Amino acid sequence: TYLRIANLEFDLVPSTNHASPSGSLPFLLPASSDSRPDITLTGSLIAQYAQKHSSLLPPSAEATPREEAYRSLLAQNIRPAWLYTLYVNPIHTALLSRLYLPSSPLLQYPILQMLRAAATAEILKTTRRAILQPETIYEDAQEAFGALSAYLGAETWFSRGPEPGLLDAEVFAYTFLIGEAVQEGERPMKWEDDVLGRCMAGFANLIWVRAVNDNGVMS
Repeated sequence: TYLRIANLEFDLVPSTNHASPSGSLPFLLPASSDSRPDITLTGSLIAQYAQKHSSLLPPSAEATPREEAYRSLLAQNIRPAWLYTLYVNPIHTALLSRLYLPSSPLLQYPILQMLRAAATAEILKTTRRAILQPETIYEDAQEAFGALSAYLGAETWFSRGPEPGLLDAEVFAYTFLIGEAVQEGERPMKWEDDVLGRCMAGFANLIWVRAVNDNGVMS
C-alpha cells in the first residue's frame, strides 16, 4: 500500500513467511538497477526505500514517536490476531490453502503444518505467553483497534496531512481486508467467520472502503 501511495512501480509475487529474511510478509526485492539490488528489504526499510525513490512523499516522512507507538499496536496486538485467524484457526484452512498452499495434495499437508507451526511460534513470541489464548489475543486486538480509532478521531488520515502516511498504509493493510467481514459486497478474502470484524465493531472510522488508484491515492 505504501509503495502505491509513493507511486512507485512494482510487481506483486505470491510468497510465504519462509521466503522472507525477517520471517514475515511483505518483503521487497529492489530493482536490478538499484545500487544494492541484492539486499532484501523488510519492515521499516521498505518505507525508507519508498521515501528515497518517490517524488510524492516528503523527505521527512519518518514516523513521529507517537506514530511509532501506534504502529507497535499493529505488531504487538493486531498481527497476532491476524496470524491466529488466518493460519492457526482450522475454520480458515480452505482460505489459507487458496492463498498459500500448492495444488499438489502431497505437498499441501506438510506445508500447512509448517505454516501453522511458524504462525504459532510467532504469536507466542510476540505475546510472550506459553500457550495460545485466542480469547485474550482477540481482546488485545480489540483494544488496539479502539486506541487507533481514538487517535484517528475525525481526521481523514493518521498523518494529519493532506495525504496518507506510513501509519495509514499499515492500518489500511489490515482493516481493508478485515472489514470485508462486516460489509456487504465483493469479499476476496472469503472469511468463514467475522471474529476479526467483531474486534473492529464500533470503530467505524477504521472501516475504510477505500482503494489505491493508479496515482497512488487512497480514496
